[in-house]
This record gives sequence, C-alpha cells and structure tokens, in this order.
Amino acid sequence: MIEYDTDFHLSGERFKVIYRILEPPERAKEVAQLICIEQTIEFPIELTGEHIKKSVVGQIEDLSQEASSTIVTISYPVEVVGQELTQFLNVILGNCSLFPNVKIVDLHLCDTLKNIFTGPRYGIDGLRKLLEVYDRPLLATAIKPLSLSADQLADMAYKLALGGIDIIKDDHGLADQPFAKFEERVVKVTRAIKKATRETGSRTLYAPNVTGSESVVLKRANFVKDLDSGAILIAPALTGFSATITLSQQVSLPILSHPAFLGGYLSIVDHRVLFGKIQRILGADVCIFPNYGGRFTFSKSECAEIDKGLKEPFEPLRTVFPAPAGGMNIEKIGEMVEFYGKDVVLLIGGALHKIGPNLVENVKIFKEKALEASRTLSRIS
Repeated sequence: MIEYDTDFHLSGERFKVIYRILEPPERAKEVAQLICIEQTIEFPIELTGEHIKKSVVGQIEDLSQEASSTIVTISYPVEVVGQELTQFLNVILGNCSLFPNVKIVDLHLCDTLKNIFTGPRYGIDGLRKLLEVYDRPLLATAIKPLSLSADQLADMAYKLALGGIDIIKDDHGLADQPFAKFEERVVKVTRAIKKATRETGSRTLYAPNVTGSESVVLKRANFVKDLDSGAILIAPALTGFSATITLSQQVSLPILSHPAFLGGYLSIVDHRVLFGKIQRILGADVCIFPNYGGRFTFSKSECAEIDKGLKEPFEPLRTVFPAPAGGMNIEKIGEMVEFYGKDVVLLIGGALHKIGPNLVENVKIFKEKALEASRTLSRIS
C-alpha cells in the first residue's frame, strides 16, 4: 500500500476552533474525527505517514457532552492557513460547512494569526477619539428611501448633520443606480455634510456604501477617502470577506459592516462568532445587526452574545461598536443603552423621520434621549 508523508518541518504552533455537533455522543466523535481530516488533508488517513498524522491533520483537543450536543475543540497547524484569510475560513469550516448539525461556537487564534489579522483600525476607542464623543452612545442614521436623487439625499444629510448626528450612512440598498449614481451621490452628500459641520463646529462621518464587485470596491473606497467623507459601509457577505479585510488594511477609514446576506451563515457559525469575532478579524469598527424586538427574529440572548463577541478580550484585536438596528426608534433608546451600555451605536433610520417634519430638531431629540439614557445608566452603575 502506498504511504505518503512530508519532510516539511512544521513549527508546532496551532490555533483552535470550537464546534458544536448536534449528534448522539458516539456519532459526534466520528464527525469530529472526520472534520480533522476533511479540513486539512482531505485524503485517506491510512495512506499517510506519521508526520502528516501527528503534525498536519487536525487534532481533537477536548470533547465534552452537553444536554443535546457535543462540544469539540480541534487544533490545526498554523502553516495550513498560509497567511490568507480565505484559507483560514476554508480550514475552520470549508467542506464541513456542508455537514449537517455542525456549528462553530468559538475561535482561539495563535500568535502568528494574531500578527496576520490586525483587526479594526479604530475600534471603540479610536472612533470615539475621531468623533470626540466620550459621554454617550454614538448616534447614526441612514439616508433613504431608495430612488431619491443625489440632491435630495444631500439635502437630507445636511439637515441630519446640522442636528448633530455622529454618523450618516448610505442605505445598504444604495449602490450605483441611475437615480443617485455613486460618485455624484458621494460628492454631493459629502459637501452637504461638510457645510453643516462648518456651521455647527461638530463632526459627522459619512459612510458611503462601497459594496460591489471586488474590482470596484477598492476604487470606490479610495474615492471616498480622497473626498474625506469620513467612513465606509460594506456588506462583507456580498463583497467577500477577503475584500473587507483588504479595505481594513489598505484604506485608513472606519468601516461599518452591514449584515446583508450574512443570515445564511448562522446555520454554521453562531451569533457571537459571526457578528463578533469574525467581524473583528475582518477589520470592522462598527458591526450592524438586527436588534431584538425589531423587524427581525434575533432574540435578546443572541444579541447579548453578539455584544460579547464584539467586546470580550480577543487579543490583539480592538473592541468594536455594536450597532443594533432593524426597526429601532427613540422609545427604545433607554432600554438599548441599559442592555448594551454606552459603547453602542444607536442606529435609527425611518423612525427618525416619524418624530416630526423637522429633521434638525428630530436629531436633537435623538441626542437628548441618548444623553438622558447615559445619565440614567451612570446613576445605576
């Protein structure tokens, strides 16, 4: 029988992935063993030599039973990643994303990966410093509805900035449509916001949506950077995770990550990892996700897990702002600040327009509600 082996010297440095396998104990152990092989050599293990078996193949480090599932920790040699994000994602669950009843529930990076994945450029502390806002949550909104002209969107942005909003983002549906072409929209909205901030003396970041094919994402982001708009919005699941990490490394702007198309990944990656740790690896400074009690079905406990994934120690990556959204209004501000703390981006879209006909005054009410909630939180703490 043919036996294959390698004489390449591996360092012995390994990173760990924790999986939940929803199978009976004996079957779960079999699946874990399959994952070890499938995610590395993808080859009959009996045809490999001792060096490959011990150094290259994934190794089960821990296996424990829960009520209806098995938690398995598997380590992989760092060399199989090859310093690429795409290969890292391929190793942690590439082919095995097709296995039923397998989900990633945690990640532990090794030192080499910590040096490769530099993470958010700003994070919570950096974004606060950029905006010079330290005593309250950040306030954000989106310019919409879809089909308004660039001039209409610019006028809306001017009023929002005049009221003192911290971040204005494109609606994620705004791309390069004929009614508001990308470059025209970005130029006009940026100019309108700058005019408003000159009048108020405050700072408002504009985050145009640069989501698109990989060939245009960097071009769009650099266009935004040259205009000094302030930030960028991207949907990693649409553009590609690797394109997002490229932006974080090559374009020195805060990144808002939008969840469009991410929902399908929740069957294989849990909320804390997908919206928390992976977003930090990609370099997002703000992670938008559906808040509990909104238009979507995320639960309170799932949102708490996301918040944890964005803020818990994950060295050396900076902590990231959660931006719970999806049908939020000013009546929910107190509850949201109590739940997430002051380190949260309060993102209110259409409901901000419902307060009254004067957008400037609406934003002032929004800000006062956030300050009030922060003062209440401080008294409780």
